[in-house]
Amino acid sequence: MKKSGFLALVAAISCQLCAGILYMWGVFQPHVVKYYGWDPAHVAMTSAFMIAIFVTGTILSGLVQEKIHPRVVATAGAILFCLGFYLTSILTSKHYWLIYITYSGFSGLGCGLVFSTVLSVVQKWYAARVGMATGLCVGSFGLATVIFTPIAESLLSSGGVPYAFRTLSIIFFLITMIACFFIKNPSKEYYYSELTKVVPPEHIKQFKPGQMLKSPSYYYIFTALFTSSAAYFIIIPFIKTIAMARGMSTTLALAAIMFSGVANASGRLLAPSVSDKIGRTTTIITCTLISAFATILMIYATGLWYIAAVFFIAFSYGGISGVNPVISTELFGARYSGANYGLVMIGIAASSIIFSELSLMINANGIETGDFTSSLILATILCAVPIIMMILLKRRVKSFGKNI
Repeated sequence: MKKSGFLALVAAISCQLCAGILYMWGVFQPHVVKYYGWDPAHVAMTSAFMIAIFVTGTILSGLVQEKIHPRVVATAGAILFCLGFYLTSILTSKHYWLIYITYSGFSGLGCGLVFSTVLSVVQKWYAARVGMATGLCVGSFGLATVIFTPIAESLLSSGGVPYAFRTLSIIFFLITMIACFFIKNPSKEYYYSELTKVVPPEHIKQFKPGQMLKSPSYYYIFTALFTSSAAYFIIIPFIKTIAMARGMSTTLALAAIMFSGVANASGRLLAPSVSDKIGRTTTIITCTLISAFATILMIYATGLWYIAAVFFIAFSYGGISGVNPVISTELFGARYSGANYGLVMIGIAASSIIFSELSLMINANGIETGDFTSSLILATILCAVPIIMMILLKRRVKSFGKNI
């Protein structure tokens, strides 16, 4: 039984390494704009729409997991994800909006199905060590940027946009098809035997999505996730663009993108484990404070200071993203964790669309000048909100003990 759990964990990590390319639009965007001759403002929203549809996929995954074997859901998601990449490779320059359907739509939906399904499976296998298991799973999701940024940049430079998307679709298809074969849930007996090692039986609750939506705890987590993600979504589509506009070299600009991936992965990997020791809410508050200071630095930073600012904003976002699946599962149970966490992640979807669009409205010339001062000041102020939400959440669920 434990061997099956380990294989499921390795398979989940492999799937997440592919699905994590969700955060790599900053690498593709300049090449897509140049190749097709599209307006940068139009193309900039591709990432925001993909994240929104990704969240739709996570909710859908959670709703069908109780009726359909998780291997089937993960495989369907992987096929859809790869299909979106392949269809993007055959687009023409006439209709820029089709990339919203292929890359944002198909790949975003497939990515959400894969992410939520494999994460839910891993959390059930490792119910006694959910922080560690979640950290490994979502950490690999963030690590994708580190691994695939140089690969994608090489493919884009050597073969062009169609070649890059087509090649990546084949790579992802081969990896995910093999990995999905090992995705399966443990028996209910095994899951509860692991869970009762860390949670007293009287505290085990399995909230259905409708029940969760009636709990104030859901809205505390949702609001914290929405506001804490603002700085990340303001800068992530434009890391390379801002760097170039501020006079930095292409090498430093690409380094900033890669370090954002390292930071995102590090935060997702480390924060859940740290939260096992200092508590989930304390970890989220700490990450929020780091993000606030880094966002202030980001306003004028260039060179290595720019990379540092990007690193800590991405680290904080990754850390909070890594802890939220843990805290959601602990509060609302693992049985419906896919759907429940998908509903929590609506906060990320809303944040990605609202703050990406709002940033372009407030800083109309930001893409050309690299100046996003007003947006970054707003993001810094908003950091107060998740701190307040976590204090309220901790007071509400103090009976759960130190992990909250």
